[in-house]
Amino acid sequence: MAMAKGNNEVSTKDDIISITLWGSLNECDYKDISQKVKQAVAQCNEKGFCILVNDLQLIGSTLNAYQELEMLNQWLNTQPMIAKAIVIERDSLLGTIKTLVPAIKDQKIRTFDVKEDAMLWLKSQLKNQIR
Repeated sequence: MAMAKGNNEVSTKDDIISITLWGSLNECDYKDISQKVKQAVAQCNEKGFCILVNDLQLIGSTLNAYQELEMLNQWLNTQPMIAKAIVIERDSLLGTIKTLVPAIKDQKIRTFDVKEDAMLWLKSQLKNQIR
């Protein structure tokens, strides 16, 4: 069985689930992330929520890891997710994610290179949803 290689942190504040990824991730890493994200979504008590993904320190992922990420995003597509912001600097990594995780095409996503800009956009999405 493969061991986790990278690091991740998942937290929730004001209906925004923040996911921070570091290093090179494998299938075990994304299984761990999936469990944490599902717990965070459950804490939202069926209310709309947003996701902030900080990929600034992400190096990459294995092919099996992307399969796990696709399964997580398919599940997210069945939840009351309002929007997702991805903070990323490397266009090549973003291209790989878009190719290997097709479920994100069904999500309202914007990419940013600064975390603060992403957070402002997500807060505006939550505010617009409440109206």
